[in-house]
Amino acid sequence: MRINLYQPLIAAVLLTTPVPAQTTLATYAGGSGNETFNDVVQVSNGNVIVLGAADNIIWVNNNVPQIQLTNPGITNNTGTGKYAFICEFDSTLQNMLRFYYLPAGAAEDFKFIKTTNIPGTPTGDVYISGTTEDSNTGGYFIGKLNTNFVTGAPSGFSWVYNVSCAGGGTPKTYQPWDVGSDGSVVFAGGDSHAYNWSVIYKLDASGNRTVVDDWRIHWKVVGGEYYGEASLFPGGPTGLLYSGIVFKRDANRCELRSPNMADYTLMQPDGNGGMKQGKWPLDVLYNSPCNPGQPGNTTSGPGYTGYSPPGTFTYGPQSVAIDRRNNHMYIGFNAKSVLPDGNPDFEPAVMAMDNNGALLWWSRLYHELQPNGDTVNSSPDQYIDALAIDYSMPASTGYLVVQARCHGNNVENLWEGNSIAANPTASGFQNRFTGTNGNIHISWLGKLKLVDGTLMHSTYVAEYIEGSTSFGAPHPDPNLDNWPNPNGGWPNVNTTYLGKNMLKVTSNGSVVVLGKGRRTITTANAFQKMPKPGTGSQSCWNDFVRVYQPDFNVPLYSSLVVGQWDTLNQQGGDNVRLYGMFKTAQGVITVGKHTGAGNQMSVIGVPAWGNSTFSGESAVLVYHRAANIVNNGDSPVIITTGTGAGNEPQAFTLYPNPATQVVNVSFGGSAVSGQLVVLNLLGQPVSTVSVQGSTFVSIDTSALDAGVYLVQWVSGGKITTGRLVVQH
Repeated sequence: MRINLYQPLIAAVLLTTPVPAQTTLATYAGGSGNETFNDVVQVSNGNVIVLGAADNIIWVNNNVPQIQLTNPGITNNTGTGKYAFICEFDSTLQNMLRFYYLPAGAAEDFKFIKTTNIPGTPTGDVYISGTTEDSNTGGYFIGKLNTNFVTGAPSGFSWVYNVSCAGGGTPKTYQPWDVGSDGSVVFAGGDSHAYNWSVIYKLDASGNRTVVDDWRIHWKVVGGEYYGEASLFPGGPTGLLYSGIVFKRDANRCELRSPNMADYTLMQPDGNGGMKQGKWPLDVLYNSPCNPGQPGNTTSGPGYTGYSPPGTFTYGPQSVAIDRRNNHMYIGFNAKSVLPDGNPDFEPAVMAMDNNGALLWWSRLYHELQPNGDTVNSSPDQYIDALAIDYSMPASTGYLVVQARCHGNNVENLWEGNSIAANPTASGFQNRFTGTNGNIHISWLGKLKLVDGTLMHSTYVAEYIEGSTSFGAPHPDPNLDNWPNPNGGWPNVNTTYLGKNMLKVTSNGSVVVLGKGRRTITTANAFQKMPKPGTGSQSCWNDFVRVYQPDFNVPLYSSLVVGQWDTLNQQGGDNVRLYGMFKTAQGVITVGKHTGAGNQMSVIGVPAWGNSTFSGESAVLVYHRAANIVNNGDSPVIITTGTGAGNEPQAFTLYPNPATQVVNVSFGGSAVSGQLVVLNLLGQPVSTVSVQGSTFVSIDTSALDAGVYLVQWVSGGKITTGRLVVQH
């Protein structure tokens, strides 16, 4: 008898191969009026909210309740007559529950939706932004809905603020804003890399511009500007109207520059083993400090690495993120510059401020003084395309996730994934910019410590060019489906864009992105795969969704969403645009549009509100599901299940949530008996408390690791489940 010595090994490989993708829904919507879905979120009653725009709303079934939101003062006087709309679906996405819309022409679209709560906790207040057009070229608006879909159906906005973006540029394109847990909004407006005005303001919870004590510039009640801390204003801060960060080169405000020689010459760590000069991020462009409001200030260079300011006045604010645990602000921007040889360039920066506006740290994302002491320039243009908070760890040890982009390649570029001073064993999925193809845009992801900007993880995101060679060996992860390992060989990569201000982080720190590439790497569990190089099949431009594991070492899921192109002549693809996504407990919902050209995308589980084919420009929604991205911590839903007859399970409230040393459990004044069980996200019990005739009980959380937990109340054969966040 012959013994198969390889059989145990084969069995092991089969056991570790991921379960095939279980995409439950891929559908078109509309087809009569150039429909687009722009953003999506799930709220804590399980319903899914999708934003968009269309030329008309006749595609909505008459059986669906339609609620017209009154125009609350949005300025769109040169608009195109579009309908900005909101679709509310149930948790299965099979049923459209309600359809909300502004009157035709009130706004060009609804673009972004954000909430005041920490991800994975009950939905707070809901804020929406959308694009506008007016005689000053428009901009966008930010508004607070009057209810949050959980406590009731919204009928309009509590308030709206119109953001002027005269001159256009990144503020209008990116719509950089975020909302804190206190309802305050930090946002950017104006133009970029031009001659007019660019600024960041803060709105209070009522939608009015407000004073931020430690910002440098404040506008006085009696007119004019005041420079310094608001608390030091003669007569007190009540004499000030509001504050701002002016992203503009001038000799009076001196914004983003050091006000004295000690700060200007300050040498400090750059976050990755090198050094940088200057307490403020734009000291690098100038040859001296700049004291606001004082005579003798200059706006000339070069700075200490040879860069000089350009002829244009304004910089480019691109992204804002607020940590809802402490309302610290994180701002991403870039500044046009001039290299020592006279050629133009763009320098990026990420800036962290506390809730009062005091500068905590800033990062350039590349070396200005390398660890060996060499002073260098980074000649690729570089941009900050998105920022997001990683809530998987406490704020004291957690991360800011940065999505950046470079145009071109050089010796010094965005930091590599395997040369991280604070984490020497780190290795990203794509550690560096490979190949010789230089005049392209490629993207980058990094995790910086929230407290000081230290780099801990990073990866490039650069898909292969069609016809590339010099590949490495297949990646060892079976879910990578025998794709070449990006860290082997030296293949040419191609332009790869990630979505502007569309970056999400899951409850365990995994990172979700939308992108556009060419020969895009897809995983074995993908909804739609890209043929691998060497198969004789041609690629096409495509939009894709990808979920990286927390350290960026490997994608857990990567799928195309594109028309089924002809793999012999490359025709029929490049026709789906993905604009928004949300990570649920079971997978990732992506939304966008089909351009109306080219071939059909694959559809599955088409609901009654959807269509199986496109007709002109049509909205697109795909719910990607795969076993290895299932995580109950990613859902805001308060889950309730029952196993016996009788009354509904007893509701309870957890507070404080997030908790540090203890969490209190209140049963709304009712005396109850049963058992409270705290489980980790693997479903394993980590703490159990018996309750006998009590209305209130406390659970010690001091010994629990920081993270997300489920709290189950078991009583009378029924189970009620809530979500708890623990911080230390």
